[in-house]
Amino acid sequence: MISWDDYWKQYSISKAERWMISERDRKLQEWISSLGEGPKKVMEVGCGFGSNIRLLHRTRPDVECHALDFSEESCRKIAEEIPHVHRGDCQDTGLEAASFDFVYSSGLMEHFRDEGPFVREMFRLVKPGGLMATFVPAKWSIWQAYQLAYKITHPTGWIHGYEKAYSRAQLHRVISREGWMVEKEFGLDPFSFNGFFMKLLNVTYAPIWRRSPLSAGYTEICLLARRPV
Repeated sequence: MISWDDYWKQYSISKAERWMISERDRKLQEWISSLGEGPKKVMEVGCGFGSNIRLLHRTRPDVECHALDFSEESCRKIAEEIPHVHRGDCQDTGLEAASFDFVYSSGLMEHFRDEGPFVREMFRLVKPGGLMATFVPAKWSIWQAYQLAYKITHPTGWIHGYEKAYSRAQLHRVISREGWMVEKEFGLDPFSFNGFFMKLLNVTYAPIWRRSPLSAGYTEICLLARRPV
Protein backbone atom coordinates (compact mmCIF):
# COMPACT_ATOMS: atom_id res chain seq x y z
CA MET A 1 0.00 0.00 0.00
CA ILE A 2 1.33 3.43 -0.98
CA SER A 3 0.99 6.32 1.48
CA TRP A 4 -1.25 9.19 0.42
CA ASP A 5 1.65 11.65 0.75
CA ASP A 6 3.72 9.57 -1.69
CA TYR A 7 0.74 9.16 -4.00
CA TRP A 8 0.09 12.91 -4.28
CA LYS A 9 3.79 13.62 -4.82
CA GLN A 10 3.75 11.63 -8.08
CA TYR A 11 0.12 12.22 -9.13
CA SER A 12 -0.73 13.38 -12.65
CA ILE A 13 -4.15 13.68 -14.28
CA SER A 14 -5.03 11.47 -17.25
CA LYS A 15 -7.43 12.59 -19.99
CA ALA A 16 -10.02 10.13 -18.69
CA GLU A 17 -9.77 11.66 -15.22
CA ARG A 18 -10.10 15.17 -16.67
CA TRP A 19 -13.37 14.11 -18.25
CA MET A 20 -14.69 12.71 -14.96
CA ILE A 21 -13.63 15.89 -13.18
CA SER A 22 -15.55 17.97 -15.73
CA GLU A 23 -18.62 15.74 -15.30
CA ARG A 24 -18.52 16.24 -11.53
CA ASP A 25 -18.04 19.97 -12.04
CA ARG A 26 -21.25 20.22 -14.08
CA LYS A 27 -23.20 18.80 -11.18
CA LEU A 28 -21.40 20.81 -8.51
CA GLN A 29 -22.02 24.03 -10.41
CA GLU A 30 -25.72 23.20 -10.71
CA TRP A 31 -26.11 22.39 -7.03
CA ILE A 32 -24.20 25.44 -5.83
CA SER A 33 -26.35 27.67 -8.04
CA SER A 34 -29.47 26.09 -6.52
CA LEU A 35 -28.49 27.64 -3.19
CA GLY A 36 -29.47 31.04 -4.57
CA GLU A 37 -27.68 34.34 -4.97
CA GLY A 38 -25.09 35.78 -2.63
CA PRO A 39 -21.83 34.46 -1.20
CA LYS A 40 -21.56 30.75 -0.42
CA LYS A 41 -19.04 28.78 1.63
CA VAL A 42 -18.11 25.43 0.05
CA MET A 43 -15.60 22.76 1.11
CA GLU A 44 -14.17 19.71 -0.63
CA VAL A 45 -13.47 17.11 2.05
CA GLY A 46 -10.67 14.61 1.46
CA CYS A 47 -9.65 16.87 -1.41
CA GLY A 48 -6.44 15.10 -2.50
CA PHE A 49 -5.20 17.04 -5.51
CA GLY A 50 -8.41 19.10 -5.32
CA SER A 51 -9.23 19.19 -9.02
CA ASN A 52 -12.87 20.13 -8.48
CA ILE A 53 -12.38 22.73 -5.76
CA ARG A 54 -9.70 24.31 -7.96
CA LEU A 55 -12.25 24.56 -10.80
CA LEU A 56 -14.79 26.17 -8.48
CA HIS A 57 -12.19 28.63 -7.22
CA ARG A 58 -11.45 29.69 -10.81
CA THR A 59 -15.05 29.95 -11.99
CA ARG A 60 -17.22 30.96 -9.01
CA PRO A 61 -16.47 34.39 -7.54
CA ASP A 62 -19.54 33.92 -5.31
CA VAL A 63 -17.95 30.92 -3.56
CA GLU A 64 -15.47 30.95 -0.71
CA CYS A 65 -13.58 27.73 -1.41
CA HIS A 66 -12.19 25.51 1.34
CA ALA A 67 -10.27 22.23 1.11
CA LEU A 68 -9.58 19.61 3.78
CA ASP A 69 -7.27 16.61 3.73
CA PHE A 70 -5.19 14.57 6.17
CA SER A 71 -2.20 14.39 3.80
CA GLU A 72 0.44 17.05 4.35
CA GLU A 73 1.49 16.80 0.71
CA SER A 74 -2.07 17.30 -0.49
CA CYS A 75 -2.51 20.37 1.71
CA ARG A 76 0.83 21.80 0.62
CA LYS A 77 0.00 21.48 -3.06
CA ILE A 78 -3.54 22.77 -2.93
CA ALA A 79 -2.55 25.74 -0.76
CA GLU A 80 -0.73 27.06 -3.82
CA GLU A 81 -4.14 27.89 -5.28
CA ILE A 82 -6.86 27.59 -2.62
CA PRO A 83 -6.67 30.19 0.19
CA HIS A 84 -8.55 28.19 2.85
CA VAL A 85 -6.86 24.82 3.42
CA HIS A 86 -7.40 22.67 6.51
CA ARG A 87 -5.29 19.67 7.48
CA GLY A 88 -7.32 17.31 9.60
CA ASP A 89 -9.37 14.17 10.06
CA CYS A 90 -12.57 14.27 8.01
CA GLN A 91 -14.34 12.32 10.77
CA ASP A 92 -13.47 14.96 13.37
CA THR A 93 -12.40 18.16 11.62
CA GLY A 94 -12.50 20.53 14.58
CA LEU A 95 -14.07 23.15 12.33
CA GLU A 96 -16.98 25.34 13.41
CA ALA A 97 -20.40 23.68 13.37
CA ALA A 98 -23.02 24.78 10.82
CA SER A 99 -20.48 26.94 8.99
CA PHE A 100 -20.75 25.66 5.38
CA ASP A 101 -23.45 25.98 2.74
CA PHE A 102 -22.24 22.94 0.85
CA VAL A 103 -19.69 20.19 1.50
CA TYR A 104 -18.77 17.39 -0.87
CA SER A 105 -16.34 14.52 -1.27
CA SER A 106 -15.12 12.38 -4.14
CA GLY A 107 -13.24 9.10 -3.75
CA LEU A 108 -13.23 9.33 0.04
CA MET A 109 -16.10 7.62 1.86
CA GLU A 110 -15.43 4.20 0.33
CA HIS A 111 -12.23 3.92 2.37
CA PHE A 112 -14.12 3.72 5.69
CA ARG A 113 -15.44 0.42 7.01
CA ASP A 114 -17.85 2.47 9.14
CA GLU A 115 -19.02 5.57 7.29
CA GLY A 116 -21.08 6.86 10.22
CA PRO A 117 -18.51 9.19 11.87
CA PHE A 118 -17.73 10.82 8.51
CA VAL A 119 -21.38 11.31 7.50
CA ARG A 120 -22.24 12.71 10.94
CA GLU A 121 -19.33 15.15 10.80
CA MET A 122 -20.52 16.42 7.41
CA PHE A 123 -23.98 16.90 8.95
CA ARG A 124 -22.44 18.89 11.80
CA LEU A 125 -20.51 21.17 9.45
CA VAL A 126 -23.39 22.08 7.12
CA LYS A 127 -25.87 24.82 7.92
CA PRO A 128 -29.52 23.80 8.31
CA GLY A 129 -30.90 23.76 4.77
CA GLY A 130 -27.41 23.28 3.31
CA LEU A 131 -26.23 20.52 0.99
CA MET A 132 -23.83 17.57 1.00
CA ALA A 133 -22.77 15.43 -1.96
CA THR A 134 -20.58 12.36 -2.15
CA PHE A 135 -19.18 10.56 -5.22
CA VAL A 136 -18.29 6.90 -4.58
CA PRO A 137 -17.40 3.83 -6.68
CA ALA A 138 -20.37 1.88 -8.04
CA LYS A 139 -20.57 -1.92 -7.86
CA TRP A 140 -20.60 -2.92 -11.52
CA SER A 141 -17.91 -1.53 -13.82
CA ILE A 142 -14.68 -2.27 -15.67
CA TRP A 143 -12.94 -0.37 -12.87
CA GLN A 144 -14.22 -2.82 -10.26
CA ALA A 145 -13.11 -5.75 -12.44
CA TYR A 146 -9.64 -4.19 -12.66
CA GLN A 147 -9.49 -3.78 -8.88
CA LEU A 148 -10.47 -7.41 -8.37
CA ALA A 149 -7.76 -8.60 -10.78
CA TYR A 150 -5.21 -6.39 -9.00
CA LYS A 151 -6.10 -7.81 -5.59
CA ILE A 152 -5.84 -11.39 -6.89
CA THR A 153 -2.37 -10.80 -8.36
CA HIS A 154 -1.02 -8.67 -5.48
CA PRO A 155 -0.93 -10.43 -2.08
CA THR A 156 -0.54 -7.09 -0.27
CA GLY A 157 -3.94 -5.98 -1.59
CA TRP A 158 -5.23 -2.82 -3.26
CA ILE A 159 -2.79 0.08 -3.62
CA HIS A 160 -4.95 2.36 -1.45
CA GLY A 161 -5.83 -0.19 1.21
CA TYR A 162 -9.44 -0.81 2.14
CA GLU A 163 -11.98 0.33 -0.45
CA LYS A 164 -15.57 -0.69 -1.12
CA ALA A 165 -18.14 -0.11 -3.86
CA TYR A 166 -21.81 0.76 -3.44
CA SER A 167 -25.23 0.05 -4.82
CA ARG A 168 -27.62 3.01 -4.83
CA ALA A 169 -29.68 1.39 -2.07
CA GLN A 170 -26.57 0.99 0.12
CA LEU A 171 -25.49 4.58 -0.45
CA HIS A 172 -28.99 5.86 0.29
CA ARG A 173 -29.08 3.96 3.61
CA VAL A 174 -25.63 5.15 4.69
CA ILE A 175 -26.58 8.80 4.19
CA SER A 176 -30.23 8.88 5.25
CA ARG A 177 -29.73 7.05 8.55
CA GLU A 178 -27.61 9.98 9.80
CA GLY A 179 -30.45 12.48 9.37
CA TRP A 180 -29.86 13.73 5.81
CA MET A 181 -32.75 14.19 3.38
CA VAL A 182 -31.74 12.58 0.09
CA GLU A 183 -32.67 14.76 -2.88
CA LYS A 184 -30.90 13.35 -5.95
CA GLU A 185 -28.94 10.30 -7.08
CA PHE A 186 -27.18 9.69 -10.37
CA GLY A 187 -24.37 7.72 -12.02
CA LEU A 188 -21.27 8.76 -13.96
CA ASP A 189 -19.92 6.72 -16.89
CA PRO A 190 -21.88 3.49 -17.54
CA PHE A 191 -19.76 0.46 -16.57
CA SER A 192 -16.59 2.66 -16.91
CA PHE A 193 -17.00 2.28 -20.68
CA ASN A 194 -16.09 5.84 -21.67
CA GLY A 195 -13.29 6.24 -19.14
CA PHE A 196 -11.77 2.90 -20.14
CA PHE A 197 -11.46 3.86 -23.82
CA MET A 198 -10.31 7.40 -23.03
CA LYS A 199 -7.53 5.98 -20.86
CA LEU A 200 -6.67 3.25 -23.37
CA LEU A 201 -6.50 5.64 -26.34
CA ASN A 202 -5.32 8.71 -24.37
CA VAL A 203 -8.13 10.85 -25.79
CA THR A 204 -11.13 12.78 -24.53
CA TYR A 205 -14.46 12.76 -26.32
CA ALA A 206 -18.08 13.71 -25.70
CA PRO A 207 -19.76 10.41 -24.80
CA ILE A 208 -23.09 9.43 -26.29
CA TRP A 209 -23.80 6.62 -23.82
CA ARG A 210 -24.56 8.13 -20.42
CA ARG A 211 -27.19 5.87 -18.82
CA SER A 212 -26.65 2.32 -17.60
CA PRO A 213 -29.42 -0.31 -17.50
CA LEU A 214 -28.20 -1.13 -13.96
CA SER A 215 -28.62 1.42 -11.17
CA ALA A 216 -25.08 0.65 -9.93
CA GLY A 217 -23.59 0.02 -13.38
CA TYR A 218 -21.32 3.07 -13.41
CA THR A 219 -17.80 4.12 -12.49
CA GLU A 220 -19.25 6.37 -9.80
CA ILE A 221 -22.61 6.97 -8.24
CA CYS A 222 -23.39 10.20 -6.46
CA LEU A 223 -25.95 11.24 -3.91
CA LEU A 224 -27.03 14.78 -3.06
CA ALA A 225 -28.59 15.34 0.35
CA ARG A 226 -29.88 18.29 2.37
CA ARG A 227 -29.65 18.96 6.08
CA PRO A 228 -33.19 19.58 7.35
CA VAL A 229 -33.95 23.09 8.56
